[in-house]
Amino acid sequence: MASKYEQLIRSYCSAQGVTIPAGFARRKANPIAVIRTDLSPAKLVATTWFKAEDVVYYLQHLVVPEIGESAAQHLPILDFKSGRELRFTGGARLQELGPLQLGGP
Repeated sequence: MASKYEQLIRSYCSAQGVTIPAGFARRKANPIAVIRTDLSPAKLVATTWFKAEDVVYYLQHLVVPEIGESAAQHLPILDFKSGRELRFTGGARLQELGPLQLGGP
C-alpha cells in the first residue's frame, strides 16, 4: 500500500504531466519532492526528503554543478506536509512561494 506522501506526489505528477521514475517506488516517500523541469519531459527526482536542509544539500552538490545555480533556482520544490511550494534561492536557502497547487495545469 502506498504511503500518504507517495499517493499525493503521484497524484500531483499525474495532474501536471510529470514523469515518475521507476526508482521512486523503491524508497519510502518523504514529504518534500523536487521536479526537474530542466528535463524534457519534466521528471520527478526519485529521492524525496524529510528536511529542507537535505534538499538544499542535494541542489548545491548535485544539481547546481550539472545545470548551474540560475537554472536550479527555477526547479519546483514541493512540500506536501505543509502544502507549500518552495524555490531554491542559491546559497543555503529555500523560499516559500505560496500554497501548493494540487489541481491540473
